[in-house]
Amino acid sequence: MKKLFCYFAILGIILCGCNRTPRLAGLVKASGTLTLNGVPVEGATILFGPVPGSPPDNRAASATTDASGKFTLMTLLPGDGAFPGTYRVMVNKTEATGGGIVEGTEGNDPKFKDDRTSIDYLPRKYKDPATSGIEITIPDKGTKTIEIKLEGEIDTTPQKIQQNRR
Repeated sequence: MKKLFCYFAILGIILCGCNRTPRLAGLVKASGTLTLNGVPVEGATILFGPVPGSPPDNRAASATTDASGKFTLMTLLPGDGAFPGTYRVMVNKTEATGGGIVEGTEGNDPKFKDDRTSIDYLPRKYKDPATSGIEITIPDKGTKTIEIKLEGEIDTTPQKIQQNRR
């Protein structure tokens, strides 16, 4: 009985302590707009990664665009912002299709056919911060005017998803 009481007492302390909303010191509000060939992009994922040499506390920030291409960066919680500094940016809008299909069994092991593919709705070069060519600096006071202007042709040919083998 004493063990059970201690367990619930500790659980109560933990739950009461978890009620607080965590906040990272130093974050500033940062938002903007994403376009492709001048047209707002809905449903794209944007990732800001600190450039090499950034302060060790800087963390990546991300956002998803709305129907008008607008986004607000988050580091820990939706809309909490980003640390001031310079970031390399990647942008992605991909749809995955297909899946692993069981085609029977070999002994006791299932036999799979992997027909997973993905379709990119943005030029592929923007999926990698090393090739996107986008570098953005978030000022110390934050900003509401980030403009990410993508250009290029889209190849919506489905691409086979490579499975990671261990």
